[in-house]
Amino acid sequence: MYIPSPSSHTAQPATQPSNIRTFRTKANSIPFTPHQTSGVSDLADQPITGAYHEPRTFTDTSPDLYPYLLSRNAITPYPQRTADIAVIETGLSSNVKTYIIMPPTIYGTGTGPFNRLTHQAPTIMRSALLTGEVMQVGADDSDVEYVQVEDLADLYTIVANRIVKDGMQGFPSGERGIYFAGTGKYTWGEFSRGIAKAMYEVGAVKTDEVRKVGLKEAAGHWMGGNELFCELVFGSNVRTQAETSRSLGWKPKKTEQDFHEHYLETAKLFMESQA
Repeated sequence: MYIPSPSSHTAQPATQPSNIRTFRTKANSIPFTPHQTSGVSDLADQPITGAYHEPRTFTDTSPDLYPYLLSRNAITPYPQRTADIAVIETGLSSNVKTYIIMPPTIYGTGTGPFNRLTHQAPTIMRSALLTGEVMQVGADDSDVEYVQVEDLADLYTIVANRIVKDGMQGFPSGERGIYFAGTGKYTWGEFSRGIAKAMYEVGAVKTDEVRKVGLKEAAGHWMGGNELFCELVFGSNVRTQAETSRSLGWKPKKTEQDFHEHYLETAKLFMESQA
């Protein structure tokens, strides 16, 4: 299983397909079934630059998700999307079943012994600690989704158990093996204000006001200057329905209240990590 961030995919298309073939070769007649963690930024629009408008709501039962990834990547290559396409294509050519779990914003505190923070909120918090203010690049009225990290882990457990039990019999793989994981909705305005309030409460910044910034400035603070990554990850809209995931028996437990409370929990853990 490969669990990336968008920027970590840059070299991935050249290496991961060969890894799939290697596992298949070593396993001989035993098919290796890889999971890939992707993200719905593969499907996200680009409302800040106006480079792409996407009004549809995607469902993981749709037969056209893979063709959509191909068409979007032909317009604007995106390393994460390129990696997902390579995984699907290599699985098909190597006769290996592949499953891509495509979550939205992951929030909450991990339970493992190493990194327990997620990506998006801590990235904004880190820059706020340096600049003394929380910034926002996405629109106030955006459509974005979330999933709590433990709920997402439950989905992985279900998929892994089904693979061991019966090879995911009756559930799609390859071109149709894309599984969504959204459980609730928020806006970038709400997200930024929640972070600002939390950072103010823990004493990390002197104001809970949010400063709206342009894409270039935000990318410089959050994504090493990469404006495409920044727009897709921090300023886009994306709407999904996790129908196939739920048909597996996935039943997320976390509520909207848990999402609202995560800002302060994450800010406290983030500040502890900086000590």
